[in-house]
Amino acid sequence: MFRKKMRKIITVVVCLFSFESFAQWENAYAFGGAGTSYYHGDLNAMLPSPEILKPSFKLGFGYNFNKRYGAVLHYTQSSLSASDEYSNNAVKNARGLSFVSPLTEIGLNLKIRNITGKQETYIGYILTGINYFQFNPTLTRSEFASINYVPERDFPKSGVNIPFGVGFGIWLTDNFGLVWEAALHATYTDYIDGVSSNGNPNYKDTFVDSHIKLLYSFSQWVGRGKKTQKKSKGWSPRKVKPLQCPGL
Repeated sequence: MFRKKMRKIITVVVCLFSFESFAQWENAYAFGGAGTSYYHGDLNAMLPSPEILKPSFKLGFGYNFNKRYGAVLHYTQSSLSASDEYSNNAVKNARGLSFVSPLTEIGLNLKIRNITGKQETYIGYILTGINYFQFNPTLTRSEFASINYVPERDFPKSGVNIPFGVGFGIWLTDNFGLVWEAALHATYTDYIDGVSSNGNPNYKDTFVDSHIKLLYSFSQWVGRGKKTQKKSKGWSPRKVKPLQCPGL
């Protein structure tokens, strides 16, 4: 009796998770990429210095609701740094502070797609949304610093940021694409660098990241032109016959 019930349960689970149930995967894609991140706050110069650019890695999944809108879930691992040493401001040079911080981010973003008008060949979009991120700055002071510094402690080391980004790319094959994406992240904290009252607490810290990403689309209907799309051999749930469930 028990074995008979278990067989029925397993049969129901298999039917529920048949390929037909996952037809929506035709509109999904996965991506991964690498690039750089750049901090903007109390300790940086006006223009990014090569010394403070840090590596950044990003991966995630996306889903296109239609030709115009889509959503992206991503995870980013990077770091940020800056130093008064690279500033041309005499006061900052005398302050002599430097910091480095790991940064981990996860977010859900909305994409406005097809801004190039040729989505069969080119990729173009703008994005925004909300991200949760964590940081943990390590602050050091130069031995030549001549301005008094009061250490700041017990500040929050996580928060949310709002990204404003853009991406452009091209489909390399029916299923693979290459994209350059950059985004400005507006935050609500002045402590990414571990400095607030020792700097200007009226302005919040921000950061920019830029990535080259490789995309893989699960859809057979993405490619370089209608003829190529029709000949595509990419995987699609439409090509798979639904499972025939036996009578229970």
